[in-house]
Amino acid sequence: MSAGRALPVKAPAQKKPASLGSQRARKRADDGEMMEPVPPPLPSDPAERAALFASIEQGIADGRAGRTVAWEVLDLECRQRHGLPPA
Repeated sequence: MSAGRALPVKAPAQKKPASLGSQRARKRADDGEMMEPVPPPLPSDPAERAALFASIEQGIADGRAGRTVAWEVLDLECRQRHGLPPA
């Protein structure tokens, strides 16, 4: 393409400032480092992977069928299980 027919160059998009909470929780993607937290990789063992996906599918099916637990109940049970004070 000749210089006279070159496409115009767009200015870089302006980035929105990250919230203070997100700045504390992870690094910015443009710092050249990986963002935190990084989830663990999927299991390489086919049996473990199949069990994981089956468990996820069962959870989705339970939610669609209305078999859910209220957040307050789940929070209380988790806090009791781990010895944390009530909220």
